[in-house]
Amino acid sequence: MSGDRWQQILREVTGVPGVRGALILSADDGLVVAESAMDALDTADVAALAAMLVSRAGRCAAAMGTAAPTAVHLTARHGALVAVAGPEPLWLAAVADHDAELGRLRLLLGDFAGAIG
Repeated sequence: MSGDRWQQILREVTGVPGVRGALILSADDGLVVAESAMDALDTADVAALAAMLVSRAGRCAAAMGTAAPTAVHLTARHGALVAVAGPEPLWLAAVADHDAELGRLRLLLGDFAGAIG
């Protein structure tokens, strides 16, 4: 897939009110592949956190004998991190304020995650 298409997807995700940034990351190493974010958002830190969450959730699922997760959602006092699996090892993630439309964001990430490969 072209970088232009990735940027178009990331712009659509960041177009959701309250979304501070979106990125495509490699879950294998926690590196940013593509990004679109506000200046104050450190996407490298977001990618590392998302990769760690994906890894831990996968280990928990394996220990329980279930399938690996295809989405993770971390909620904090001031916002949320939502990540959805794309083609291995890529994930599409977004950081949103606490008052963002998280349902809409999850649907959009799910729609676009398969298209980032």
